[in-house]
Amino acid sequence: MTLNGQSRDRTSTQGPGQPLSGGDEPARTESGHVHLVGRTNELAMLDRLIEQVRGGRAPSVLLHGAAGVGKTALLDAAAIRARADGFQVLRATGVESEVTLPLSGLHQLLYGLADEFRRLPDGQQAVLESALGLSQEAVPERFVLSSAVLTLLHSLASDRPVLLVVDDVQWIDRASARIIAFAVRRLAPKQSGFLGAVRTEWKTSIDMSPLLPYRVEPLQHPSAAELLDSRFPGLAETVRQRLLDEAAGNPLALLELPTLLSQEQLAGQAQLPSLLSLSDQLESLYIGRVRSLPEATRDLLLLAALETTGSIRAIWSAMPGGCPAADRAVVPAERAALVRTDAANDRLTFRHPLVRSAIVQLATPDRRRFAHRALGAALDHEPERQIGHLIAGCLGPDEDAAQMLESAAHRAAQRGAATVAVIALRHASGRSPKDEDRSRRLTMAALAASHAGQLDAAAEMLDSGNYNYSSPEDAARAASAAAFRLIHRDGDVRSAHRLLLRALDDVTGRGAAEVPGALAQELTDELFYLLIKASFYGGSRELWEEIADRISRASEFTKLSFDALADPVRRGHTVGRRLRLAFDGLTEATDPRRITQLACAALFCDDLSRYREQAARAAEQARSGGAFASWASATLLLALEAYHTGRWQEAEGLLREGLKVTDEFDYALLGCRMRHQLALIEAGRGHSEAVEALTDDIVAVSVPRGVQSGQMMLRQSRALLALADGDYETAYRHCARISPPGQFPAYVPWALWSVLDLVEAAVMTGRIQEARAHVAAAVQGDIGALSPRTALLVAGAAAVAATDEEAQKLFEEALTLPDADRHAFESARIRLAYGQWLLDQGHNAAAREQLGCAMGTLERLGAEPWAKRAREACRNTGLVVDARPEADEAALTPRELQIAKLAATGKSNKQIAAELFVSQRTVSTHLYNIFPKLGITSRAALRDALRAIGEHGS
Repeated sequence: MTLNGQSRDRTSTQGPGQPLSGGDEPARTESGHVHLVGRTNELAMLDRLIEQVRGGRAPSVLLHGAAGVGKTALLDAAAIRARADGFQVLRATGVESEVTLPLSGLHQLLYGLADEFRRLPDGQQAVLESALGLSQEAVPERFVLSSAVLTLLHSLASDRPVLLVVDDVQWIDRASARIIAFAVRRLAPKQSGFLGAVRTEWKTSIDMSPLLPYRVEPLQHPSAAELLDSRFPGLAETVRQRLLDEAAGNPLALLELPTLLSQEQLAGQAQLPSLLSLSDQLESLYIGRVRSLPEATRDLLLLAALETTGSIRAIWSAMPGGCPAADRAVVPAERAALVRTDAANDRLTFRHPLVRSAIVQLATPDRRRFAHRALGAALDHEPERQIGHLIAGCLGPDEDAAQMLESAAHRAAQRGAATVAVIALRHASGRSPKDEDRSRRLTMAALAASHAGQLDAAAEMLDSGNYNYSSPEDAARAASAAAFRLIHRDGDVRSAHRLLLRALDDVTGRGAAEVPGALAQELTDELFYLLIKASFYGGSRELWEEIADRISRASEFTKLSFDALADPVRRGHTVGRRLRLAFDGLTEATDPRRITQLACAALFCDDLSRYREQAARAAEQARSGGAFASWASATLLLALEAYHTGRWQEAEGLLREGLKVTDEFDYALLGCRMRHQLALIEAGRGHSEAVEALTDDIVAVSVPRGVQSGQMMLRQSRALLALADGDYETAYRHCARISPPGQFPAYVPWALWSVLDLVEAAVMTGRIQEARAHVAAAVQGDIGALSPRTALLVAGAAAVAATDEEAQKLFEEALTLPDADRHAFESARIRLAYGQWLLDQGHNAAAREQLGCAMGTLERLGAEPWAKRAREACRNTGLVVDARPEADEAALTPRELQIAKLAATGKSNKQIAAELFVSQRTVSTHLYNIFPKLGITSRAALRDALRAIGEHGS
């Protein structure tokens, strides 16, 4: 209550130099100057009002706006300015609990002026005293009382200007409102004015016609951010943005919401709740209006508050009584200005985000659970959203809820939402009344967690269950989840292989009758796929043959993967046709993991480009859904496709992004594959230090674990580097250990990629017979029929190994093969070899054409060692070739230049990372980008390279 004409006691928390908001009490200064954040226009309006009151020509102004928007602060600012200008300020504030108490508002406004009543004629003095309860006389009729009030105000204004300030007009009692309205219409031309404030969404008893409305809007974003930052400096950016979004420019919310969060939450070290709690002051802004609504309307609003997308279809479907009941229930909420409906866009929105929080906070826990269950039932078509509601709507064991969660988890997994599927299955297990159902759902959750990259969580689930997994399906899932960790993190491919074989035999052998057909096929495909993965990394003929002994039990999907990856030389000739049929059979609902597995089958048959779009879509689905293992595998395939088709920079970007994930989740062997492909790119560029670092990492992972594929990766990368350096003997030794000349060993798919490398190294070291034997073996195995790229490799190898009589014809045949130029690096190498052969034969003009084409492609790729050979050969034809432009500072980004300078001083990656506050991996990535830009291959050359462009690394 406001007494003696003074404003109610509100304490500002403003510190020195801090700006005020539209929700603070302004500081009182001698000059009357007040600063409110974001309220320049409003304060100017108040200044004009005060000047007009002094001049006897003031309009009466009524501020209106949402609760908490800062109307009271503006009234306070006006009162301070008016008092500083010598005004007498009379204040009252409507109180909701006194709205039915007659004359309670007038009592606030005039009670402190009892001594001034003596100014009035005796009759009017008695009228006011009786109205305020200062005498025992009966309260007079309204007109008499209104006249007495007006006379008092005019009398006061004869001494000094008077400003009536009334807050929360909507709660002024009806009797007082009528008297105030009577006086307001008659204040001028005396030096008297009226300034009030009302909530926009409330009706008021005051006649609004004589009042000039002025809408107080929420703070604009810059002003809201200024206010929040001034009061709560140092907020984590995500927290700051969340508070700005929730407050939506409401000053009171900006000041109150942070006070309900912990220091850890404010610093971004602890998760924020999905709905922010409201303080008592914030809650009071909306809770009374919500309580006054019909029960059905409150039910609808609770559904809308919990259904965060605002989908009318979902909310109306979840409403008891369906659409007709919802249509009726929403009307009171719209009239109360709490919500808006937009049927055209299927959206129901709250007029302020805080309304949502107030509604949820007001509901009892059982009503919230009921609403969540209703929404869960209504969102069957959107499993990711459905799962959260089903979990929130159930406490104890409930088989119906568990079944719904399990079903939703399957649908989520098929859409790539692996993380959501894990959550759903874990909760489904916890809700299961029966032990066997708990066991089954927990193993399903563990397998889903493996796909999501949550290897530790998967192991924890398997360990915590303490189940015997007596059913073959449970055992198969448990084996798959355990094998996933053994393969990806531990690199123990042999233990994984044994575990998977036992589970496979149980599902397809003695226990097969206990597992339904469709389920058995799904589990069998999972087991076979992991067996193929373990055998691929293991690289052992023995591992592959154990799968071959059982492959007749597999589906066409599994047989396709086996034929493509195990021994493509002997089994791969039908893969391309079968892959096309398999991809043609895919639908929008196909699990992105299956798409990735199919795309992987195109790996050694070099048919990835055909399925790039599907693989990219699968990668995006997997990433958005948290299936990081599938995402990393798909990203590797996309990088391989980019590499094989001459888009090395794109491939490198994908691989480095993939490495961040494989390192984060500790996918050791998948990380080796990423490093292997990066090493091939760096080898093509001639960056020896980068290749050695990458292959050393591969060896460190693979050798202790007995992973033979690591040796293949090492040899292929270092063979290509040796070819780049012209060290053909080293290149030959590496290639011959992958695939001995004249042989394509069974279960060594890597041999396909080394055909041209081995033949070129053999020819350059004088091993002509070995080179021709290898070409003959490739032709006999019809390797060229596997794909356009393998056809180009075999044809190019045949030309390189040919006699002078046959060479020209074979080179021309190789370079005119379909899609030859799509495989830029291989075709450029073949053109380079052809050009050098033509030069040796004295055909300078023809050589110049081939060498020029090769040089342009190799320079575009950044394959500098080969490009350098092409330039030198071009000069030997008599062609004037410009020297390659020197590297310059402009070619480096500011961050790259900074890192290059530090590295040139001899600092390690760790020291540079600490100095620049970045990760060591970031430093390494930048250095890999810097070397080709400066035309160098090692750190040792950095200082000279920087000196050449005017930067001395200091």
